[in-house]
Amino acid sequence: MALIIEQGEVNNGNIVLSKPLSLPEGTKVRIQIEPIDTDEDNQSTTPDENEDFVNLPFFGMWADREDTRDSVAWVRKQRGYE
Repeated sequence: MALIIEQGEVNNGNIVLSKPLSLPEGTKVRIQIEPIDTDEDNQSTTPDENEDFVNLPFFGMWADREDTRDSVAWVRKQRGYE
């Protein structure tokens, strides 16, 4: 059976999911609780942070290489598949 990942909320000590699970009654499951940091979810990179990254000396250093234009072919060649 495939892994199912759902989000829920703790309410009076119970985990309430946003929708019912589509599992047959009596299905045994393993539960792993991972609290979600809502402050972290709402953070995004600012244009200034993106600009700083783009200005790093290694950014785009392989942009002009002809042998890596087709990255899939390049990796296959490096791994000896071609």
